Amino acid sequence: MRIRNRRQHRRGAMLMLIALLLPVVLLFVGFSVDLAYMQTTRLELRAAADVAARAGATALSQTDNSTFAVRTAKQIARQNFVAGDRLLLRDSDIEVGRSTVQADGKWAFTPGGSPPNAVRVTAPRTAASRGGTVPLFFGSLIGRADFDPVQAATASFINYDICLVLDRSTSMKLNVTGESGGMYTNDPRFCAPATATSRWMALDEAVQVFLDELNNSVADEQVALATYSSALTGRYASLCGASGNASSLDADLHTDLSRISSAMNTLSTTVWNGNTFIESGMLQGLAALQDARYARNTATKVMIVLTDGNENVGSAVAAANTISAAGVVIHTITFSDEANQALMQSVASIGNGQHYHANTAAQLRNVFKELAAVATGLTQ
Repeated sequence: MRIRNRRQHRRGAMLMLIALLLPVVLLFVGFSVDLAYMQTTRLELRAAADVAARAGATALSQTDNSTFAVRTAKQIARQNFVAGDRLLLRDSDIEVGRSTVQADGKWAFTPGGSPPNAVRVTAPRTAASRGGTVPLFFGSLIGRADFDPVQAATASFINYDICLVLDRSTSMKLNVTGESGGMYTNDPRFCAPATATSRWMALDEAVQVFLDELNNSVADEQVALATYSSALTGRYASLCGASGNASSLDADLHTDLSRISSAMNTLSTTVWNGNTFIESGMLQGLAALQDARYARNTATKVMIVLTDGNENVGSAVAAANTISAAGVVIHTITFSDEANQALMQSVASIGNGQHYHANTAAQLRNVFKELAAVATGLTQ
């Protein structure tokens, strides 16, 4: 009888313990379920914000239209479900601005920054949002019936509008190696197109390397081509290849880079001559980068200026100040030993760009390959 009583007491104690612990177990189970649900909801919200931001940035990149970018981001967000409901955003949840890389390599977003190249989406499920808060399954057990997550995502792009400003003065017909100085009018090459061993043809090959690199990238570049020498008028007007224009725009900004190749081919089979009026070529390039018919508000403007000599007309520094004030980055290339490297270093410094020097055709190709990487590396 004593054994039986002890067993009955133990059974009663276990039942009381179970009765006491059961609510605690249920509370922990409910909390675990809701915790997992909250984490899943946050992931869904983050993914929806991310895809909406990417869609908005793509729309901005393709159209230059901030209003369309916001509308696109909202439409894509609505196609995504968060906690079983479509994600509904307001216009105020989507910001268009500019992302720039900082010294530490991180990107910083500035709402309203210009030119715009980024879209930030803030996706809320709060009491004030269109979708409201997210109800919990067991929230009543812990005194909270819902939760209000917020996730944000930023997508950016780098578009480049690039103008190549290339020297076609008479000295560009000289051989890459073994020659320096100028070319006299009695030289058989003076009244002929550039030969295969000339500086110009080395440049032609380097430009093609540049275009090939851009074509193989995922970046969205437009490229224009301007060339310069100097105006030959008066007693010089009868010279072979004389022109009254110091510079020319040989190809407008366009994503079809074959247009640049075609323009280079035309120049390679044309007779041209003149001095070195770098300023004229640079201002011609600026006009191309600012042409409202082709230039994109969202694009970073870049000018690449090449010369093989010394300017003997105009002021490249004055042009650089004007161009830099317009927000254009200027990279410079000197090609040949007699080129004025100090001048072109100053031009690049004013234009917040880099100066490169090449003595050989191979070095020139490497310079253009490196410059192409500047435009493609940031967007891959």
